[in-house]
Order: sequence, then C-alpha cells, then structure tokens
Amino acid sequence: MKAPETSSAPENEPGPPDHLLIQTVTGCNGRCRFCPNAKTRRRIPVGRRMAWDLFHSVVDQCLALGVRRFSLYLMNEPMLDPELPRRIAAIAARIQKPQYVKIVSNGSLLTERMARGLLDSGLDKLKLSVQSLDPPSYMDITGLPLVRTLRNIERFMELKAAAGAKRPRLEVAMVDSPLTHAEIPSARQFWQARGVSLSVQPMENRAGHAAIRKDAAGKLGHFRNCPRLTEQLPVLQDGRVVQCCADWEQLGRMGDLTRERVADVWYGAHYRDLRRRLAAWDVAGTICAGCRIASVAAD
Repeated sequence: MKAPETSSAPENEPGPPDHLLIQTVTGCNGRCRFCPNAKTRRRIPVGRRMAWDLFHSVVDQCLALGVRRFSLYLMNEPMLDPELPRRIAAIAARIQKPQYVKIVSNGSLLTERMARGLLDSGLDKLKLSVQSLDPPSYMDITGLPLVRTLRNIERFMELKAAAGAKRPRLEVAMVDSPLTHAEIPSARQFWQARGVSLSVQPMENRAGHAAIRKDAAGKLGHFRNCPRLTEQLPVLQDGRVVQCCADWEQLGRMGDLTRERVADVWYGAHYRDLRRRLAAWDVAGTICAGCRIASVAAD
C-alpha cells in the first residue's frame, strides 16, 4: 500500500495530531476491573495483527504530517504482537527529537526475548501498568499473577543495566481508583527505591461503558473539556479510525485508512463537526456524553 501525499492544515483547523495511537494487534490478556476488555458488546477477536503495508502507510503519512508521539498501543496489550520490536524499529530509525516512540503494557508478556527486542528497537518510553503490589489484590484487579509481572520488570531492568542502555525510559502506572487509592504512597516508595517513577492516573469510565463497575470507579464527574479530538489519531488494527482511545465499542467511526488519507480523515467533516460541538460542549448523542472522570466535581 503506497502512502498518499499529505496536506497542510486547513484554515481555522488544528494542526496535525500530536500523537498516533496505532493498534498493531487486537486484544489483551488482562481482565482489569476498570477496563472494558473482553466485556464489550461488540465482539473483538484476539490476536489479529495489522498488515505491514497498512502499518507503513499510516506511519509514513504521520511522519509527513509531523506527528510528535508514536504510540504503538490502542485498547490492547501491545506485546501480544511478536513483531512489536520490528515495528518500533521501523519508526525509531526515522524520527528526530522531539518525536518519540512509546508503548504502554501490563508487563505480563515482557519475556526476556521481548525485553531484548525492545532494548534493541530504539523504543523511547515504556510504561508498565502495575495496579497493586499485593498479589491477591493484583490478581483480583487484573486477572494476572503479580509475581510474573514483577519478575519480568526486574529482568528487564537487569538487561538494560547490563547493556548500559539509556532507552527506553521505564515508568510504572497506577489508576487511582477505590481499589488502589490506599496503596499509592507505599507503591510510590517501592518504585522510587528502584529508580522508577510512578505515574498515577485518574479513573475514568471509558465513554460511560457499562463494564466499568462502580466499586472500581467510585464517584466520577463530568468532563469539562477534552483535548483528544485535537491531539490523538486512534487507528485500529484494520485501519479504521475511531473517535478516541475510550471508544471501546467503536461507535465514533471517523474514517478508514485503507481507503482514505490520514490528512483527509483528520481534517474531514466528521472531525470538524465533533470539534465544533466539543468546543461548545454540545455532546448529546455522542460517546462524549457518557464520559466521566475522577477528581472532577460532579453535577
């Protein structure tokens, strides 16, 4: 698939997407209680990989547009893709600062082979989701064994140190939910003692998804503004562009990159209309209407 030419931003429209979210493989091996994975009404198969010609086409166009961040994940576990290091390397070899490549993973599939591949790939940032340091709690939240994840992280750090590698920068993430809130101070100390920063992210309900349980979500308030429609380009494994990273049911379809140019989708009628509505917070009938996030005063 040959990458079409790109175009500049039309007048009064935002610039190019700041970051590309590209799903190189479908599915996730985790079952987090605050995530719709494996609980969507739409059946989403596991393990379908993006064709290389489509991957190259999307990346080529985003490079031409000047996208800053290339994120090889979208509503999935990126390490399910055995070709992930090759895909990262295909981007890392062509970018210059401030551009960078990032993945977010639960870490359970960070095998030694994957770790070595990532260290050789040119990956800039690796964020690993570790939702609890208590094994039963971690299992309850994620459906995964904590011991394996911690062992993988420890081995990755050993390999990185042995190689004298500066990249990728490792970061651990937690969602601040009622299930984890009390653990955050001790988790921060645990990771700081190992030279790893902890990123604490607010809980949200993924566009009002019914799978997000109240005991995991707690009290959430309405969004008052959202930058996603002007910052991120979320591309599914088959080339469809969805509205944002919270659109698990794939309801806000913005375009299809197997048939359309990235620039034509990004500056097209669907995006223009939604951006105007979002600016006025006229979100009735869109997936945005159901979005809620923590640390925001509820109506």
